[in-house]
Amino acid sequence: MMPVIRLNDATFADLSALKTWYGTKTPSETIDRIVREAMEQLDMERDDAAEEVTVTTSDGAMHFDAAPGLAFTKPLAASINGKALHSLCWSALLLTMIAQVKTKGLSGDKLVRELAIPAKVERYDEEGFKFRPDLGISVQGQSASDCWKEVERLSKKWAIPVSVKFWWKQNPKAQYPGKTGILRSGPASA
Repeated sequence: MMPVIRLNDATFADLSALKTWYGTKTPSETIDRIVREAMEQLDMERDDAAEEVTVTTSDGAMHFDAAPGLAFTKPLAASINGKALHSLCWSALLLTMIAQVKTKGLSGDKLVRELAIPAKVERYDEEGFKFRPDLGISVQGQSASDCWKEVERLSKKWAIPVSVKFWWKQNPKAQYPGKTGILRSGPASA
């Protein structure tokens, strides 16, 4: 039996706002996501994390509906809008997704406003920002989890299919050391 918790109205309203931002369906899923992210930031492992796995393929890759802890992971293969990425890192996945959004007619201020990560229209190379000439904006570096969160959000909003297969490094702080995972978002054609 699941425990029942009481929330005041203001906290429930905040939870509903976060539910919309995260794209979760229920308050329980939203709380799970918030707790998972907090634990990841604290380098803690969740005991029941295996419940998040939906399918394991014949090659042992685990498919996730919701992103697991992505600390200590490395992308092995990725595609956005049906095109394979040659640079396999989380930041390349994010920058490629931003480039796809740019092809929808957004640039400069409009592109920066579309992003839920720190970005600036001008050339800015301090505080973790790097100017991206191909995008015409400066983007601040993000963790693997934050890269995926923004990639997933843009994928859903702009109907851009994305798929990434990744590997957890052999690190005791990794959620599944040595295992492989798969995340997908957007239209099913990814």
